[in-house]
Amino acid sequence: MDKKLIVLDLDGTTLKEDQTISARTKSALTRAREKGHEVMIATGRPFRLSSQYYRELDLKSPIVNFNGAILHHPLDASYTGSYHQAIDLAIVHELLDYTKQFPLSNIAAEVEDSVFLARGDDSVPENFKTGTGEVFIGNLRTQITANPTSVLFFGQTEQLNTISRHLDDALSHVISYHTWGASWPAVEVVKHGVHKAIGVDKAAKTLGFETKNVIAFGDEANDLEMLDYAGVGVAMGNAVDAAKNAANTVTKSNEEDGIAIYLEENLL
Repeated sequence: MDKKLIVLDLDGTTLKEDQTISARTKSALTRAREKGHEVMIATGRPFRLSSQYYRELDLKSPIVNFNGAILHHPLDASYTGSYHQAIDLAIVHELLDYTKQFPLSNIAAEVEDSVFLARGDDSVPENFKTGTGEVFIGNLRTQITANPTSVLFFGQTEQLNTISRHLDDALSHVISYHTWGASWPAVEVVKHGVHKAIGVDKAAKTLGFETKNVIAFGDEANDLEMLDYAGVGVAMGNAVDAAKNAANTVTKSNEEDGIAIYLEENLL
C-alpha cells in the first residue's frame, strides 16, 4: 500500500465536543504512523490554540493554521514550505470603517499568534485570550500596525448577513470569508483565495506525497476545498451537508471515533 498523508481538521472532527481526543483515535493515528503513514493537522485555529494537540499526538509534521493562511513546521525553523498569507492592512481599515454602522458584539483580529480585541469582555470565546501570543484590547484601527492573518466580526445573524453581502459585492477580489455559527456567530475574513487545501497541497509536496495519497478528514464549510482536493476526502457523520457532498465518503461522528473507524477499516 502507498504511504498516505492523513490530514486532520480539529474541531468537530478529531476533537470530541469536550475538546479532547479519544484514546481510540489516538491509538489509530499512532498505529498509522508506525506503518509509515504521515499525520498532520489543518485547522482554522491559530497555532497557539492547536499546539497542545500537536504535542499530544506527538506529531513531527508541518501544520496548517488559520484555514490555510499559515503553513509552518513547529519543529523545523528552516522548513521550506512555510508561508504566511495576510490581509492587506488598508483592506482591514476599510472593513473597520464599514462595520462602524453595526452594533457588533466584538471585533477580533489576529496577527499570527498576537490577538487584538475591540473589547475585553465575554463576547468572544475565552480561548481568544489564552495561548502564547500577546493580547491587545482597544481601538483596532490604531492598535494593528501589521497585515492581519484574519479578522473576525462577532454579532447578530442579520448584521453578519449584511456584512457578508458587502464582502461579496465589494471585496470578493481581495478577501475570502467563512461564517461561524452555534454559540459564537461571526464572519471570519482572510486573504482572498486562502483555504486549507492550499496549505495541505504545499505540505504534501514538501513531504513527497501525491494528491491521490492524501486522506483528509473534516466536518465544516471551511473544510470543503480540502475534502475536494484530497485523494480521499472523509466527512464526519456530524458534518454539514456541504462537507458530506464534497467528500468521497462519510464516517461516523467525532463522538463515535469516526477517524479511528475509517483508519481501522481502510488503512490498518
